Amino acid sequence: MGYQSRKRGYKSRREKFIETMRATRIFLIFLTLGMAVWAFRNRYEFWGWLKTYIY
Repeated sequence: MGYQSRKRGYKSRREKFIETMRATRIFLIFLTLGMAVWAFRNRYEFWGWLKTYIY
């Protein structure tokens, strides 16, 4: 097997950063959606908690 002069799997810092930001953005979107669903399912408990501390 001979030497290959081209850089086959090289990714620049910018490309790595873009890939990391994309993964982070997707994670945060799903985390936000999950928290919204969880808050909606527990809305009566949250309402009771708010009434305890605000009213």
